Amino acid sequence: MLANLVRVVLIPSAVFLSVLFGGSFGSGREVVEFMSDNGPAGGFISIAIIAAVYSICLFLSFELSRLYKVYEYRGFYKLLLGRGWIIYELFITLAVIVALAICASSSGEVLNSHFGLPTLAGGFLLLLLVVALNYGGRDIVERSMVVSVLALAAMLIVLLAAVLATRSDAIASAFDIESSLSGAVRDGFKYSITNVGFIPLLLYCGTQLKSRRETLIAGICAGFAAIMPAVVFHLTFLADYPNVIAQTLPTYVMIEALTPALFLDAYVLVLFVLIVQTGVGMLQGAIERIDSWRKESTGAGLGKLGHAGFASAAVLASAALSSIGLVNLIAQGYNYLSIIFAIIFVLPLFLVGIPRIVSAGRANSS
Repeated sequence: MLANLVRVVLIPSAVFLSVLFGGSFGSGREVVEFMSDNGPAGGFISIAIIAAVYSICLFLSFELSRLYKVYEYRGFYKLLLGRGWIIYELFITLAVIVALAICASSSGEVLNSHFGLPTLAGGFLLLLLVVALNYGGRDIVERSMVVSVLALAAMLIVLLAAVLATRSDAIASAFDIESSLSGAVRDGFKYSITNVGFIPLLLYCGTQLKSRRETLIAGICAGFAAIMPAVVFHLTFLADYPNVIAQTLPTYVMIEALTPALFLDAYVLVLFVLIVQTGVGMLQGAIERIDSWRKESTGAGLGKLGHAGFASAAVLASAALSSIGLVNLIAQGYNYLSIIFAIIFVLPLFLVGIPRIVSAGRANSS
């Protein structure tokens, strides 16, 4: 029973949330801009749309991977786009470079701003952890993500209890403020489609799913797990709504106001670890793709040292880009990823992926 819970629920949920959290929830600005900014009720509408898009795309991706035994993005995209799979590789490479550069810069800033550690020390610690976890391989990566997400879940429960116990009246009165339904729908789809574009990079977390029932459970659980931080943060922000909208770091401001200083220290440490996990999870997806290609051409993957070497080179290159400011230029194009991923991932997943799932299901049942 426990083993099934781990492989079907915990591992897919932990991998998806770990990769998203560092870049999506760390400061709280993303929750404000795409959810809370649409009003108290509008924020929950955005969150519901995001959860639905995540769950549907995760289920379809896991099921397509299971039926055709493809757990890295090149093989997956050959099913969706044929020779056009290279289009996804070009865009996901750009997205990963930007994400890693953000991780490299933000990891140092997190420890520097809160604990006073040198920025370089934070970046160096990021490099060590990324290399060590990728050296350990997929099992170590997945286990570390489960531990990190469980620690985050415990912190979210404490934060939710604190805000409900002390600010429930303020939260209730916030719902008197008008919400924007159209803005909530627009931002919900924009935010979710940008993030689901990374799913093909994370298919390795679905290698142990054995049936359509399991891929459905895994997709729904991972989709809802990925938005639980947004639910807690949005509720927390309503305790000081709409003043919190103007805050640069709303999560820090609210945690500092509602909890003891020790809790904020713990949150910053967990945030740092999850920023690391964002880089680790994305690089593991790239490693799976390289190993698959190597096995086809030479019969063997890179090996642990090759994995560690690739991870360290990727992080160092991204850190160099962030230090010279090139990533700021690239990040301007990052804003258009929702449109790009809608065209090269969501549409092919529905128009090509669903018919392939149906045809494979019929073939297996006959």
